[in-house]
Amino acid sequence: MIPDPPQSHSAHSPVGSAWPADFTAHRIGAGCPMCRNDFDADDIGWGLLVRRGEVSNAYLWRSGQVRGYAVVIYTGRRVAEPTELDEGEAAAIWRDVLALGRAVEALYEPLKMNYLLLGNQIPHLHWHCVPRREAGTDPAPGGPLPFDVLDLGRQDEEQLQADARALRQLLPPSGRPGVRR
Repeated sequence: MIPDPPQSHSAHSPVGSAWPADFTAHRIGAGCPMCRNDFDADDIGWGLLVRRGEVSNAYLWRSGQVRGYAVVIYTGRRVAEPTELDEGEAAAIWRDVLALGRAVEALYEPLKMNYLLLGNQIPHLHWHCVPRREAGTDPAPGGPLPFDVLDLGRQDEEQLQADARALRQLLPPSGRPGVRR
């Protein structure tokens, strides 16, 4: 059974209205929605595990309107900002993000990749890795994506499962750079 993903962030606080409820508590780890994930599971509701990296897990995300949208979540100690990482942790998370990015590029052949490190809704260190496409198929060609494009809607589950299998085949084992070809 697939767990239900958490409620859309957009429903919590419209852009510009206020910080999300409990943001300050989540910032220090109290009740953080990402910390509540079972990082040993292959499906966390939000997305399907495609790789366990050195210090993070990579997931193909269920929400949104962009096929190939993926997220890398730091799974080490509780961290909200990259400045809280030591040099080794910072290098490891970046290797994990790059491994996912390379696999997404190999599978989807996007025109451009976007890497978003935000944490404005959930202050837990994570990167959104978003393939961008040609005009006509990209919701905001040449500009930033409205976050609703990533938050609202849901990916086709059958396609998501197939894409997750393909990404797993492309992704190297933890600690190895590159993409399997």
